[in-house]
Amino acid sequence: MSHLDTPKSFLLSLGFLVSVGFAPALETSAHAFGLGGGTSADVKSTQAIRDLYGNFVKAWNKHDVAAMSSRWAIDGDQVEPDGQVAKGRDEVTALLTRQHKGVFKKTTLALNVKTVWMISDSVALVDGTYELSGAELPDGTPIPARKGMLTSVLILEKDTWLIAASRLMVPTVLPYKSRAPASPADAAAPKQP
Repeated sequence: MSHLDTPKSFLLSLGFLVSVGFAPALETSAHAFGLGGGTSADVKSTQAIRDLYGNFVKAWNKHDVAAMSSRWAIDGDQVEPDGQVAKGRDEVTALLTRQHKGVFKKTTLALNVKTVWMISDSVALVDGTYELSGAELPDGTPIPARKGMLTSVLILEKDTWLIAASRLMVPTVLPYKSRAPASPADAAAPKQP
């Protein structure tokens, strides 16, 4: 009689085989978390997201609102540094149209994606910085360049990365804090051309 002839031995052996056979499937996939590593899919997604922002900057500098707003998911949103919210691609398009027919009609945007954190295969968190120059008041008075930070959540829909939520922020000095030095992660982040 073999050791597999008893129900208990059979079940223990089956349990061992199942656990060994399925263990790789139960492991969480490694994601890039912004500082390198990750799977080849993460690397490909990170590049696609960086390309999305590169194309967004090109569209901004051409003042091509349709090309800019096409980067948002249908239900994506944008929050401006002053708290103005545009919900949905149509409102984002309307916001960008007003901006580019008004104070931003002569602007130039420079944007640096510092970190792309792959949360999952279809969700990413982006941190970056931007500088917007060339803005003018309606009377032609120049507005100083705006330097800020952005955080966005992107989603993969039908093999295309789209902005689900974008938050712009203009840092301000808080009277109760000294200015913090750049983090080691910021120093190590790849520079975008």
